[in-house]
Amino acid sequence: MRKHLLRSAALVTATGLLLAGCSSNNNGGAGDGGGAEETLTLRVSHVNPPDSIDGKIVDEVAESVNEKSGGSLELEVYPSGQIGTTGDTAEQAANGESVIGYMDASIIAQLGADDFGILGGPFLFDDLESVNNFLASDLFAEMSDRVAEEHGIRLLSLGWVDGPRHIFGKEAYPNPEDLEGVKFRTPPVDVWTETFSLLGAVPTEVANTETYSALEQGVVDAAEGPVNGTYPQRWQEPANQVTLTGHFRTLLGYGMSEQVWQSLTEDQQELLRDEFVAGGEEAQAGYEAAVEETMQKMEEEAGVEFHEADIEAYREKTAPFYDKYGDLYDQVREASQG
Repeated sequence: MRKHLLRSAALVTATGLLLAGCSSNNNGGAGDGGGAEETLTLRVSHVNPPDSIDGKIVDEVAESVNEKSGGSLELEVYPSGQIGTTGDTAEQAANGESVIGYMDASIIAQLGADDFGILGGPFLFDDLESVNNFLASDLFAEMSDRVAEEHGIRLLSLGWVDGPRHIFGKEAYPNPEDLEGVKFRTPPVDVWTETFSLLGAVPTEVANTETYSALEQGVVDAAEGPVNGTYPQRWQEPANQVTLTGHFRTLLGYGMSEQVWQSLTEDQQELLRDEFVAGGEEAQAGYEAAVEETMQKMEEEAGVEFHEADIEAYREKTAPFYDKYGDLYDQVREASQG
C-alpha cells in the first residue's frame, strides 16, 4: 500500500503546484472554488512507459483520486506520450485545457518563467535531501505562485525526482580537468552544451538512440545520464567507466491549468495536491532502490567500475553558468540547506 508521508504545509503548498493538469466535461473554467456537481474528467499525460516506476505510480494516484473524490473527479492516464510531449501538454495546460501534464523545470522555463531555468543547472543540489528541502521552501512556493499567476500553470509537485546523472566513458573523469578536449555526447539543449563547454569538453550532438553506436565507434568519448535510464540502452557496454558526478538532478512533476484549478472545490484541490505529492515521495523511493540494483547489474554484466568525483572542483568550474541569474543562485542554495 502506498504510504502517504505528507510533509509540512509548506511542502504541500509548494510541491502541490507542479503535478497537475486536467480535462473537464462540465465546462469548468475560472471560478470561485464552488462545487461542481458533474464529474470532472482530467487527462493525465506522461511520456514514460506504463510499466515504468513512475508509470505505475501515477496509475495508483489516478485510482486513488477517483475513489476518494466520490465520483466528482475522474483521472484518465495516457502514458508514452499518447496525447503529446511534455512541452505539448504544458502548453495545453497553460492555454486552459483540462490536462494534467508531466513536466520539469526546464519546460516551465520555456513557457516564459525564466527563473525556473536555474533549477536544471549543474551541481545545484547536493543530494536528494537538499532537493526536498528546496521543494519545501518558501522560495519554491513563491516561484510556483508566480508561474500560476503569470503563465497559467498550477504546479502540483516537482518531487518525482529520479536519480542523479553521471558520466559514462572509456576512462574515469574524477577531476573536471580530465574532461579537457573529450568529445562528449549532449542533446541539443543549452544547459547541457553550456555545462560541458565550461568543463572543457567538446559537446557533440548525438541523438539518444544513436549514443550506443557513437560510443562504440569513437564518435564520442563519453556521454552522461541517470543509471536507471541508461541501463536498458546498454551504454555501459562501450563505456564501462562511470564517474559519479551527479551533475544534474532533474526536478520532475505534474502541472495543470490554473483556470481549471480555480474551478475546483477546495476539497478537490487538496485531494489532487496531496495525492501527487505522495506519489512523488513513492517515486523517489522507487528510483533510489532501483539505482542500487542497477549499479550492481552493471558491475556484474558489463564489468562497470564506478569512480568518485571531486564535486567541489566540478561545482567551481561550472559556477559561471549561474552568472545570468544574479543572487537567485545563492537563494536556491540557501533554501536547499533546510
